[in-house]
Amino acid sequence: MLTQTRRRALGLLIAAIAGARTVTSFPHAMAQDEEPAKTNGEDPSGEELPPAGAESALPDCFDTKGFGPWTGQASDVTAGVVRNDVRALDPEACTILLSIEVSSELDARIFLEGSESGTALPETVLRHPDSRLIAKGPDGAVAADVPLCGNCTDIYDNTVSIVLPLATAPLLREKDSMDIVLRLADNPKECHFKLDCATMRKALDWALARRDELATERDNQKCASTEGCFITTACCAVVGLGDDCFELRTLRRYRDEVLATRPGGAAEIARYYAFAPRLLARLGANAADPEAALRSIYARYVLPAALAARFGFDALAFRLYRRMLTALSRAARARI
Repeated sequence: MLTQTRRRALGLLIAAIAGARTVTSFPHAMAQDEEPAKTNGEDPSGEELPPAGAESALPDCFDTKGFGPWTGQASDVTAGVVRNDVRALDPEACTILLSIEVSSELDARIFLEGSESGTALPETVLRHPDSRLIAKGPDGAVAADVPLCGNCTDIYDNTVSIVLPLATAPLLREKDSMDIVLRLADNPKECHFKLDCATMRKALDWALARRDELATERDNQKCASTEGCFITTACCAVVGLGDDCFELRTLRRYRDEVLATRPGGAAEIARYYAFAPRLLARLGANAADPEAALRSIYARYVLPAALAARFGFDALAFRLYRRMLTALSRAARARI
């Protein structure tokens, strides 16, 4: 008990420092975030919300299934598909990696990484007016030609998140494939990616049907929680915290009451459940000291995010979550 108390005290101290630095470093980025659907800590009338942990004790239900390069992701409330680490058609001309997530409403978001080794994607280039994102159908007809970062929701180091224009939805809904072209300012070579939309729709159909099945299983209390496999739970476990600790209760409530209600939030949750088990497996296999890496991620991201969510700093909580995935990805690649 004493050891656990000391760990928590140390974590709180580190969290306060990390949180202060994050707030100072990213005021402009937080201002770009959409207004949270609900404020944690208190409601609009100023009344304090019920304490964390008062939510339902029913377990969440999750399932995944592979369809070629796509993965269907279903929970008892959400459905979507993801495809990770898509390489350019000419990897020698373009080292950028693309991941894409598509929600049940065919809203889509892409995530770009500079490279597997962590090459930076400079914001000055991403936001340059000559940098373009182009989406084409299989016949070459252009569905969208927009500024690359016209809908950037997060830029951090070597990772950028971009909401695809609504004009791409018909391609996802009807066409066999979609081409995405990235044209970066001052770079004569374009990045070309091809996505198989027909297989994507098969994965999405499965996810939609599975979501309804899981909702029934949840109502009948027949599904077992799989959260023990995921990042936040693993980080808390390594510092001696249980499944009902403040951090996990608060982050689960943030997931269900805030993130799930925001535009694109359901897809973000699906992305987490797609990435988390794979990243943890890679961390265990490749990192020099997996437990040390998890302790660091707990102190730098998990606890600060929980505190931010508890006191209503929803944009900061989300940014810390995105940084956590980036940090864990790098740790998992330590010996690759």
